[in-house]
Amino acid sequence: MINARRGALLTSLTLAAALATGLTPGTASAQFAPDTITVDPVGRLAKDGAVTLTGTYRCSSLRSGTVLIGVKALQGGTRADTDGTVAVCDDRVRTWRSSGRAHSGAFVPGRARGEAAMVELDFSRGLPLPHVLTQGQGDLTLRR
Repeated sequence: MINARRGALLTSLTLAAALATGLTPGTASAQFAPDTITVDPVGRLAKDGAVTLTGTYRCSSLRSGTVLIGVKALQGGTRADTDGTVAVCDDRVRTWRSSGRAHSGAFVPGRARGEAAMVELDFSRGLPLPHVLTQGQGDLTLRR
């Protein structure tokens, strides 16, 4: 009878632990959310020619290295690599915002394309080697 009680107790504790793990935020089950990044469908164009794009991202808390968000805007032959952002890797959906100027030519209000990537820097071999975690892209409208 004691063995039956121990078995029932062990089963109850195991079930309780499994339920707690699955229902508690920030636990192992939540940490396996995929890395994602999006580009919003509207970008801003300043009078001085700077373009600003925005979007969302989610970075896994399992990441141990520095994760950067790189963004570029494209319109015809005009291109801008915008300033980079350091990602917060905590499994939450967060927003990013990035601005830059065209390398040559100028952006105008209208249709454009945005591309974003999350890149983890791997220092395991001494020099930082970039590893692309995920990419997002989309058509957008530039507005003043």
